[in-house]
Amino acid sequence: MSRKLTTNSRLINELFANYISTFAAFSELMNNSIQAKAKNIWIDIDYAHESEITPTIIKSLRIKDDGIGVHISDLDRKLLDIGTTNKDGGKGIGRFACFQLGKNVTIETIGYSDKKGEFSKSVIPLHFNMFGKNLNVSDIDIDSQEQTLQGKDHKTYYQVNINEFYDSVVTDKEHKKKLIDKFLLENIADAIFEKYPLKIFNNEITFYINEKKIEPNHFIIDKPISKIHSFIDLKGIEHKVLFNFIQIKKVDKIKVFLTTNNAGIQTIANGFEFDASWLSPKIGGWYVYVESNTLPTDLYRNIDLDDMDEDWKNFRQFIKENLSDFYKSKNAEFDNFTEKLKNDEFYPFKNNTSSSKSKVVVFDKLAFLVEDKYNLLNQDNRLREIIYPLIDRTISNGELDNILKNILHLNSKMANKFSELLEKTDLENIIEFSDKVAKKNDELNFIEKLVYSEIAKNVKERKELHKFLEKMLWIFGEEYNETTKLLSDKNLEKNLLQLRNDCMEYKASKKDDNISEISEKPIKSITDLFMYNERILDHKRREVLIVELKAPKVKISPKELGQVMKYAREIERSNSVSRDVSFKILLISSDINDDAQFDITGRQKGQDNPYFYFINENKNIEIQVMKWCDLIENLKRKLTYMSHILHTKDVDVEEKAAKDFEGIDFGKYNSSLKKVAI
Repeated sequence: MSRKLTTNSRLINELFANYISTFAAFSELMNNSIQAKAKNIWIDIDYAHESEITPTIIKSLRIKDDGIGVHISDLDRKLLDIGTTNKDGGKGIGRFACFQLGKNVTIETIGYSDKKGEFSKSVIPLHFNMFGKNLNVSDIDIDSQEQTLQGKDHKTYYQVNINEFYDSVVTDKEHKKKLIDKFLLENIADAIFEKYPLKIFNNEITFYINEKKIEPNHFIIDKPISKIHSFIDLKGIEHKVLFNFIQIKKVDKIKVFLTTNNAGIQTIANGFEFDASWLSPKIGGWYVYVESNTLPTDLYRNIDLDDMDEDWKNFRQFIKENLSDFYKSKNAEFDNFTEKLKNDEFYPFKNNTSSSKSKVVVFDKLAFLVEDKYNLLNQDNRLREIIYPLIDRTISNGELDNILKNILHLNSKMANKFSELLEKTDLENIIEFSDKVAKKNDELNFIEKLVYSEIAKNVKERKELHKFLEKMLWIFGEEYNETTKLLSDKNLEKNLLQLRNDCMEYKASKKDDNISEISEKPIKSITDLFMYNERILDHKRREVLIVELKAPKVKISPKELGQVMKYAREIERSNSVSRDVSFKILLISSDINDDAQFDITGRQKGQDNPYFYFINENKNIEIQVMKWCDLIENLKRKLTYMSHILHTKDVDVEEKAAKDFEGIDFGKYNSSLKKVAI
């Protein structure tokens, strides 16, 4: 059926409501569903895969509700008349908010008419390009599909499908049409919960994202807490203000939202972050929603001017005072600890008045975290004689190092071992040793990815790989740990390269069973790699380490073993090689085929070295053959044995500290309420 869009004189400035962001526009669609008495809202988002080349992260979006829908007899009034809002159970002007997200929109609905006693289904296609700049809206034809449904066994719904999202060509000029990060798969559920926490908690409405239900217990700790306080405005009028406090699992800050009533829905008008120097680090993250049915909405008109507007200044102070009272009541444990801490003999600021107040604040909070786990102060544990200066030092250095991370995460048994270890050696030695072990573990993990997984983002050039391995020769033996001097004998260097080119040029083939099947994407940029270094044994003798690293796709087969044996023979025959130079040749790849393994195993009988393959009669040329996985596993076992309790962890301590203390306003010691974007 052909229908016309209509409008009144207010027209086009409000046609596609200019919301502050695409998520705010999307929220208007959800508000419409709630106003239509929906109990369930289904949101289906088709995200573009990383491997796809698409202009936007989302290919299509659908929002569907089980509300009252729109009957065909109401289409013109409730959907196609742009000038009406129809907030009373209908779809207001916000129904056109979808055009802030994408160009192509299809509305589908089943509605019921009490007057006619029938159900109807309508499908209405709309496109942004239909609305020309100089086009009279009433001239636009809408080719809708409409039908009356037989029977009474139908369920009403309202559904909006959106695609053709705006690409960067458009969003670079019109920033409000850009999809913000709240739409990301990992953020969308949190963003919707932040918008409608009480409705979700009270089961007033249920949201589904790609068929997965948003459950309140995924977000909330305990039950929401409601407080009603009386606010007296500058005219002496009393208003009841409701504070809803909700403790949240996934955030570390206290977010405060001022809400206004929008056709029966509490809509977030502004967002803030609350903080205070006295807050315990165990307070956690909260959402606080502030609402009042009697306060005028224009109270927030000059909110960006902060304290310049007396009405807002008065209300802002009222909010801060009530937030402070609420969190101080939960802060007794931290207050009691800090009072006791300041009287402790090992408190570093007891007789020190020169330290900044901000440093003292951070120290007290870190000491509280340690105390919460180990009870050092309550049990008069003298380990704090070491721990407190360590915390002080890390703050002074501007970072939290690995040792502090270990203190906060050790269990009781490990904490006792740490205390015993401190009695046997200096703290500086422990830190230095732990740092070396950690770095070596990191290097091993990198090499493992280098050989057995896709690391194109990390190592793109053959020369980069070469430089990296040169700096971690310790993996081939601790004796090479400090040898970074490249071959000084240029004649020998030239001969080694020439011999390598003569002996070891060979292409892998299925016939020789030396092509390794790699399950993950191969690294095309990594080919065979030849490197060498020298170690000075004494004033006369030198040892040259030669590493032949085969590409990840190449197995070691008898062909490769024959190559490296030929290479050793040519070195022995070379007249230019001094008898005072020894050679250790390492042949390494990601795998070894069965025939080669049979040969290697036979040669290793009676040898202690698990990688031994050959040594010449003069014992100055040795060949070792190994798989990366065996070498890495052996080195990891050694590092584990060496490190004992000094394990490295995946958790980033500096990141955790930034989260714990990021919001502290160190310049002020009263509470702060800072406006943030919503």
